[in-house]
Amino acid sequence: MKATIIDVNLNKGRAVALLSNDEYVLLEVFTDEPELHDEVCGNFHDYPLGCEIIHNITSGMDMDVVIQDYCTKVVAEEYIK
Repeated sequence: MKATIIDVNLNKGRAVALLSNDEYVLLEVFTDEPELHDEVCGNFHDYPLGCEIIHNITSGMDMDVVIQDYCTKVVAEEYIK
């Protein structure tokens, strides 16, 4: 499933992505930090939590992330602060 990075906090190593089904996913990023509006794809449709490798379509690089949660916009805004 594809997603778009809609917010990034590089100081905390966090990012929020908007999934194609209009849900938000909270990411803790360990490698190849994404930029705003990057397109990424991963196994989001199974709603995994924990360590995953997702692919940044925009940069062509894989990213090691921890998927923290799937949530609403309000929770995503609080997470990225």
